[in-house]
Amino acid sequence: MIFGLSCRSVLAAATLAGGCSRGVSAQITYPWSADGTIGIGAGKGGEYRNNDGGAARLALTERVVQRGQLAMYVEAGYDWFGLGIGGDAVCVVASGGYCRPLYPSIAGPSASAGVLLTPLTRLEMRAGLGGAAYSVDGTRLGAVIGQLDVAGFPAEHIGWIVGARLAVVPRYRHDRLSMIPVLFGLRLR
Repeated sequence: MIFGLSCRSVLAAATLAGGCSRGVSAQITYPWSADGTIGIGAGKGGEYRNNDGGAARLALTERVVQRGQLAMYVEAGYDWFGLGIGGDAVCVVASGGYCRPLYPSIAGPSASAGVLLTPLTRLEMRAGLGGAAYSVDGTRLGAVIGQLDVAGFPAEHIGWIVGARLAVVPRYRHDRLSMIPVLFGLRLR
């Protein structure tokens, strides 16, 4: 439900922005970009063990409106959280007297919209909000996502990216799960 509402909001914003962009904005220099990132993050929520794990993300972004140094963007991507979480045969006892399970792997498609600032031609800063349809232990769940990132371009069309992402699954086995990874990677534009 959350993902559906978020996707509709992102698509509506993109449609409005796309319809208005011809009259409002100058020509967009780099309308499309693609990101590939990896990182590490901490999971929170529930009584799990080994809640630190790897993260990865692939995304495609379109700038839909640009006015000077400020632009609006929409993005579609695929996220993986909790990569490489493995367990040993040790039982860590939870408060209920049972062995704590491993923190679950979380993966799925996401969509977001936000603002992009380009104070210099080779520097971009972004902030965005959106939703996702993540799969957790085979169950599809809605999630709310947020992101902040900075990209620098030593070459015109390829640059590095550093960012943080917040993903919150509001309800999974009567708990709220969240992952906060820090990601590093490349952006092509």
